[in-house]
Amino acid sequence: MEQEKKYSYWLSSGIYSGLQKLAVLFFGFGSMLILVRHLTKDEMGIWSLFLVMTGLIEVIRTALIKNGLIKFLNSTQKEEHVFVNSAAMCLNIGITLAFGLAIATLSVPLNNLLKAPALTPVLYKFLPGLLCLIPFSHFEWIQNANADFKGVFFAYFMRQGTAFGLIVAHLFTQGSVTLDSLILYYNIGIVVGTAASYYFARKFLLRNFVVKKEWILKLWHFGKYVFGTNFSAMVFRNTDQFIVSSFFSPAAVALYSVCVRISNLVDVPSQVLGDILFPKSAKVMEEGNIGKVKYLYEKAVGALLAIGLPVSIFIFCLPKFVLWVIAGQEYMEAAYLLQITMVYGLFLPFVKQFGTIMDSTGHPQWNFTVLTVTAVINIGICYVFAKYFGLQGAALATLTTYILSFAVMQTILHRKFGVQVGNVFKYMFQFYPDMLQIVQQRLLWKWKTR
Repeated sequence: MEQEKKYSYWLSSGIYSGLQKLAVLFFGFGSMLILVRHLTKDEMGIWSLFLVMTGLIEVIRTALIKNGLIKFLNSTQKEEHVFVNSAAMCLNIGITLAFGLAIATLSVPLNNLLKAPALTPVLYKFLPGLLCLIPFSHFEWIQNANADFKGVFFAYFMRQGTAFGLIVAHLFTQGSVTLDSLILYYNIGIVVGTAASYYFARKFLLRNFVVKKEWILKLWHFGKYVFGTNFSAMVFRNTDQFIVSSFFSPAAVALYSVCVRISNLVDVPSQVLGDILFPKSAKVMEEGNIGKVKYLYEKAVGALLAIGLPVSIFIFCLPKFVLWVIAGQEYMEAAYLLQITMVYGLFLPFVKQFGTIMDSTGHPQWNFTVLTVTAVINIGICYVFAKYFGLQGAALATLTTYILSFAVMQTILHRKFGVQVGNVFKYMFQFYPDMLQIVQQRLLWKWKTR
């Protein structure tokens, strides 16, 4: 029972968070399976670039507000929560409007640079959906701050499921789909998801709205490092796709993005544990227990590797088969790209949980500095490698940068918290018997209660 108790927080908190990530993965992956067979490679490349850009927008908005909101709601008196919530909403509105203005004014020159002028009207039609993201994200963050992931799951399930269902219905009735229809269904999904999120978040919403400049500044000053960090992380992770588009074409992006989507399968558990680990490590740091922070990092990354490594090995050994099943014969030429992306995908647990630990323990500036320098280096390496080695060069450049960042991050973690990479692999191998023991104990308990 002691071993079971050790995992109780992770299991109970992770159920709905995991379901949310699985829902996003299922519908996103399902959409890709369908669209690669009904869109041209150029159209698929345009849609992939759109998803990267909108993902970048959502990550930046989240970075500036979410982590600060969670931290302050978990470390302040209840009487101050109204100030924190109001400040978060003000920042949410301001940042979203700034992005809307940027889309309206910068889309044409940016998309010409990417050799993707067809992306411009798609971004313009996304503007109504962008405004709907204001309440959607606020409701999500409030639930995350209260460690209630049930509503977040249903919100994302409805958002992604609605868009996916409309695409399937459209293809069933029309036989083909256009980019105009895709963006319409994308926006409708956001609206439906917002309604679902409000239903679950309303019990946490405060009726008062009191704006205090000091709290806006507190959230901003905390969030600016997380913003810089997440922006750098997104640039780091998507530089290769932007470089591929500017050097080659949207069709090349389609090949590349399919490989990235497949490699992101390994990253889903990391996203789940990140949501759970942040409030947990924030409270541990408030208690001054640095040794527990070390344990949380090593344990989390070890568990992630235990889950992701078998999947990565399978995909690495059978890349053409995986591409044929997922994307069809036209995409099998990207087999070598897929192998490279699967290798650098194994570094993601180390990188992501480094950021989670640094942000939650009040050291966002370290995370910001490391990832910003890494992103800048990656741009240069990607440019040179793509120029001289072609499409595969962009993937090799990203792998090279991941190796460099891994070395730097582990050095920092060791010096600040005493983290040891060897312990990560120890926990990775312990994960299998530990989980087997928990399953056996639960099955035995159910059998005894019959």
